[in-house]
Amino acid sequence: NWLEERNLIYQQRRDIVVAGLKQAGFGVDVPPAAIYVWARLPQGHEDSMAFCDRLLEETGVSMTPGVVYGNFGEGYIRISLGTATHRIEQAMERLVNWIRK
Repeated sequence: NWLEERNLIYQQRRDIVVAGLKQAGFGVDVPPAAIYVWARLPQGHEDSMAFCDRLLEETGVSMTPGVVYGNFGEGYIRISLGTATHRIEQAMERLVNWIRK
């Protein structure tokens, strides 16, 4: 049915994001059921707003800085799984390449 198909799409996107984030050095747990993935910034990065600004400026990849959700969100980012799968794959590839520079 359509619900199971949709859930499989979100699961696939989640797995792509989690794998990319881990490859890029983020601390991330696999969310069991969500349309967002939260992750701890890689070591050496503490300012989520500055990190997200620089990432967008230099790669075109948009993530939400955790601090916009309150002080306890600082040091984290949030990624939506509502984007097309091929765009998520591109974003993770750009992120990994950018972090490795």
